[in-house]
Amino acid sequence: MNRFLAFAFSNAAVGSKILCPCRKCSNSFWYEASEVREHLICDGFLKGYRTWNLHGEPTLSVNHENCDIDVDGVEVMDDPDEDDDISGLLRDLAGGLDDRGDFEENSPDLDPCEGLVAIQKLVEENSKDLFPTCKKYTQLRFLIRLLHIKLLGGWSDKSFNLLLELLNDAFPDGSAVAKTFHEAKKLVKSIGIGYTSIHACENDCILYWKENIDLNSCPKCKVSRWKSTRKSLDGKHVYNVPKKVLRYFPIKKCLQRLFLSSKTASLTRWHDEGRKKDGLLRHPADSPLWEDFDEKHPTFAADSRNIRLAFATDGFNPFRTMNNSYSIWPGICIPYNFPPSMCMKQSNFILSFLIPGKDSPCGNFDLFCQPIVNDLLDMFENGVRTYDASMGEYFQLRAAVLWTITDFPGLGYVSGSVTSGEAACPDCHFFTDSIRLGSGSKTCYMGHRRFLHENHPFRFDADKFGGKTEFRPAPKPLSGEEILECTKDLSNSFGKDPSGKKPTRKR
Repeated sequence: MNRFLAFAFSNAAVGSKILCPCRKCSNSFWYEASEVREHLICDGFLKGYRTWNLHGEPTLSVNHENCDIDVDGVEVMDDPDEDDDISGLLRDLAGGLDDRGDFEENSPDLDPCEGLVAIQKLVEENSKDLFPTCKKYTQLRFLIRLLHIKLLGGWSDKSFNLLLELLNDAFPDGSAVAKTFHEAKKLVKSIGIGYTSIHACENDCILYWKENIDLNSCPKCKVSRWKSTRKSLDGKHVYNVPKKVLRYFPIKKCLQRLFLSSKTASLTRWHDEGRKKDGLLRHPADSPLWEDFDEKHPTFAADSRNIRLAFATDGFNPFRTMNNSYSIWPGICIPYNFPPSMCMKQSNFILSFLIPGKDSPCGNFDLFCQPIVNDLLDMFENGVRTYDASMGEYFQLRAAVLWTITDFPGLGYVSGSVTSGEAACPDCHFFTDSIRLGSGSKTCYMGHRRFLHENHPFRFDADKFGGKTEFRPAPKPLSGEEILECTKDLSNSFGKDPSGKKPTRKR
């Protein structure tokens, strides 16, 4: 034991901590020397851990009978020919899903969480050869490759089922390929993040969650929550079908998942550790807004792993037919901690919620944002306990939205500002210069000469501008305090008007 401790801590990758190789910790949790020594004396070494390939000793070429880590009695293999590092992915996931690493007393009677049980199942699948004579692919690795190709190629579920049927027929007896797409998706479900279905009123009056979760009809418009009643395929169960459903992807879990990959977790610190700081604008972290936010919230800025987000939304027709009037609204969060080459890549976008159609949410957009606003406020104020795979430790992850990305009508939905009518300009606010065209039924916006410098000849040219000169200064945008004062008495009235008019904000 003394020889191991001396060797391991001389090769420590994370400060003064190493992965504890005792029977309970199973190389999954990071501890300092005194704690590792105590664990090894009380519990002994992990059975079969003779090659210290997690503590500095070179990894030998091994087959599937050899392993480098044991997660609660399930072997996680380390294949040197594995270019996609499935074993590393499972190791990082297992390390972040078990909270026992931070407890002083690791009780063997603690039940593992559901996520860890699912990871154990994946580990078992990763230990099975695709078929008896195949040594290149395991069942899990081959299945993930197939699902990735399906995504890139835009295959339908039916075509994927036909391919799986062909592969099962072509492979030798004893192959472990999934029989259907449903079976394949069910197997790898624990790697992804599911969504929460939150029922909504058909007229967008309320969400059936928190205090309204048990209601069967809307207390405002009295419309029933349910569309129909159906029976299960076996006829034993009866369930209600809701009229409208908001799909919410829990933002806390999405952001926590960024840190379960050691590579991605290290990149969340890039804006602080890897960014070139020479005063030029190359990244959102170089902007005055980022610096101002850090000055106002020093506790948040103290940990560079805390996530700065942009929120983007817009409506689109999912059916690709413009003559079909249908508009569905996704809400997308974009982490800006990463390098510029990653920030705006589609793979870096986090789908946070999906507002169903067929009409746009208009003034009811705030209603559907309640779940994500609730979670983000909690993350900003309190944080959420998160495992950092790159540093092998837990920390309180916090997040904040610094920007929104929308078109001009979307700006009105997201921010609650007016983007049409007499005072449609967010910068000019009360001083928007507009004229209503009687014949065209349109609003025309004038007074643009106010934004020219004070000696510009257009300011004095009355003949070409309706017989008027322009000496007014450009209007100043309202400060945050002024906006708060203007909106302090604003009340939201969610839901559709009985006459069919769009909802409005009343003061």
